[in-house]
Amino acid sequence: MKKILAIDDNSINLELLSQIIKLYYPDYLFIGALSGQEGYEIAQKENPDLILLDIMMPDLDGYETCELLKQNNKTKQIPIIMVSALGRDSAERTKGLNVGADSFISKPFDQVELKAQINVALRIKSYQLQLKKLNSEITLVEEQERRRIAENLHDSLGQTLGLAFMNLSSIDVQKCQPEIKNTIQFTSKLLNKAIEESRRLTYDLSPPILYELGLVPAIKWKLERFEKETNIAANLITEKRKTDLSRENNIFLYRTIGELLTNTFKHAEATEVTVKQKTKNGMYYISVEDNGIGIDKSQLKQKTNNKGGFGLLSISERIESMNGTFKIASVENGSLAEIEIPYIEEQ
Repeated sequence: MKKILAIDDNSINLELLSQIIKLYYPDYLFIGALSGQEGYEIAQKENPDLILLDIMMPDLDGYETCELLKQNNKTKQIPIIMVSALGRDSAERTKGLNVGADSFISKPFDQVELKAQINVALRIKSYQLQLKKLNSEITLVEEQERRRIAENLHDSLGQTLGLAFMNLSSIDVQKCQPEIKNTIQFTSKLLNKAIEESRRLTYDLSPPILYELGLVPAIKWKLERFEKETNIAANLITEKRKTDLSRENNIFLYRTIGELLTNTFKHAEATEVTVKQKTKNGMYYISVEDNGIGIDKSQLKQKTNNKGGFGLLSISERIESMNGTFKIASVENGSLAEIEIPYIEEQ
């Protein structure tokens, strides 16, 4: 159900806002909180579509509450309207906007103006949801195309190469002249290499293990191949319990890990990389850490890599649209990339 949360230490103000919401927005559930701390906790639990926030409150004031809400992955995308008698002061309005408020309205407020402000904020929320849905659809469409190409590689090119290899292998090279014998053996090696390459391309495009067993087993398989192909030691540390994500999140995180591993191989000059996975406080966490030379800041500005991959900036934008965070930086002994996205615990 759609919800609007109002945070104000004055119960009379909450009652007034409640009546206004019931009058103009009957499809929304009104929730009131009498302190900043209570409002912050309710926002994390209820995930409202909009927050109306007073400023002058004991303990956590409106600015502090707004800042906490905007720093929390679960609540940072919720539009916030500050409703306060301080709204006539441009310095206070600027302060509110700087801590993350989307707009400001002064007390005593005009109901028509408040309604207009709420309508704008709800439109912002609606656009955010549409963008999130579009990103999910793009991820799934991209993956469907990858699977289609992978199936074509397997069913046509892979089988054709396999048949050619079998036919060539059926020749009794011992009865052939030395030149022909050498040519057949060399061609057999080339075909065998082509078969292995087509198989590798098929799995890179659309790894069956990701769909059949899930994200963590797919990452484990990816790391095993990465270690074999690059001679960089690869470690995986995960929770023992099973944690399921949506299909599109599994796909996107798997591709992101692949992109980060590619960057490690190309730029880090590392000898070891470690991927960690866990869930905590409703968030799904994955990190990639290496012992290389650290992150090159110029990489952060690239939308794509030179092979058409996501690129670090694009990864950051996509994760932000999922209400998550992406951080990457140099650490004492290399570089560390961290991803957090909201995760709904199974009941």
